Amino acid sequence: MEALLSELSRAFAEGDARNVIMDAALEVFAAHGFHGAGTRAIALKAGVSQPLLNHHFGGKEGLWRAVGERITSDFIAFMSGAVDPTKPSDAGMVAMLRGYLEFWGDRPLAFRFNRWRRLDGLTDERIDRSEQMTRYGVAFMQKAQVEGVVRDDLPPGLALVMSGGLIQFWLESQIEVRDALSVTGDADLSDEAFISHIMSMLRADPE
Repeated sequence: MEALLSELSRAFAEGDARNVIMDAALEVFAAHGFHGAGTRAIALKAGVSQPLLNHHFGGKEGLWRAVGERITSDFIAFMSGAVDPTKPSDAGMVAMLRGYLEFWGDRPLAFRFNRWRRLDGLTDERIDRSEQMTRYGVAFMQKAQVEGVVRDDLPPGLALVMSGGLIQFWLESQIEVRDALSVTGDADLSDEAFISHIMSMLRADPE
């Protein structure tokens, strides 16, 4: 089997071919989306036969769902470790934004897979993923509003997706960001500076 650098936590025991198949599937799906990917290409990259792939995952749809669920599970576990949900303070908000940026920034294949979910994926899988990935974030944002940390003139869900959307744009659009800043002669931003700007838009009492 071809050795692949994995972005996914292990779903199966060490040495289980299903781990390698999922890693290969992530690479192919990230490059081509659901409809553009084929199980033959995934099996070839994983170094296994198509019948073995189909035996384990039941075909492309089952494999897409398995990879998507692993990414969602990894995201929730990572964010749970990065953010204390009982402390929606200013520092807690920064930790949430930093964790969101770090997770996707360190996983470019998962980031592209997640983008394909919106463009080309299975609708029911996307709905399930969205519900799982946003539930705790919205609750955290709501607590931050109650405590006066985040402005309350936005629905908490909108505050969450706006900040998350800005981070996603930051991760995939460095050329556009740099060019927009250069029009007025402003310097490039660091990740931390960008997070600070997001916070300045979210704070109930802007600094």
